[in-house]
Amino acid sequence: MITGFNTDIRHNDKVYHIQTEDKGLQNPYIESLVYVGGEILASKKTSYADQAKAGVDEKWIGSLMEQQHRTMIAAIKRGRLDQADAAPKTTTRESKATIEQSAAALLAPADGDKTLDQVIIDYLASEAESEHLELSLLTNAEFFAGSPVELRIAARKSLSQNPVPAAVIEVKVISTVEAPQVIFKGKTSGDGTAVIRCTIPAFREGTAAIIISAQSPIGNDEIKQLVKRKK
Repeated sequence: MITGFNTDIRHNDKVYHIQTEDKGLQNPYIESLVYVGGEILASKKTSYADQAKAGVDEKWIGSLMEQQHRTMIAAIKRGRLDQADAAPKTTTRESKATIEQSAAALLAPADGDKTLDQVIIDYLASEAESEHLELSLLTNAEFFAGSPVELRIAARKSLSQNPVPAAVIEVKVISTVEAPQVIFKGKTSGDGTAVIRCTIPAFREGTAAIIISAQSPIGNDEIKQLVKRKK
């Protein structure tokens, strides 16, 4: 069997682990599993039995594995598994199977698993969509008016999840009563991360939000968080 693919991606403050592997010519299909917190959230199988009869090599199988793996990553990034991840967690085998089947339905058409042609079409579509920058928080933080804050962020490419170094980072505070105020400027390091240390201005009325933005040659992204007032 061929070495599989393993990728961790962060989406909506959760880490999803995607594992894709080939089951071998004796059992010719590609299987992808999505884990959250050590539990299987969804699975995807694509058969290549017909192609195996005609003869395929490891390079062809490896390409198919990569195509399916990248399709799974794109599905998570586009929120296709948000509904399944929000399902209540139970301990019975029956309920667990129901959750996994529901998650699989979000990834596949109603008439069952995708065919090889459908997987290839998805792959070509994702390739046509150029990679863009995605910004994420690596630390949980609450933002209070008049208080210092320290957090770590990451800038990554949307498809490959490779780091984006030297992305320009800016933190701005906007409110309903004050003009926008920039409270931090910096750049991501070689691993695509940056540590932000700043103090949020105090305000006594209205509402405010903090906007963390990133700019790079492959695009821009931003994160918005509500600023709270201490009681």
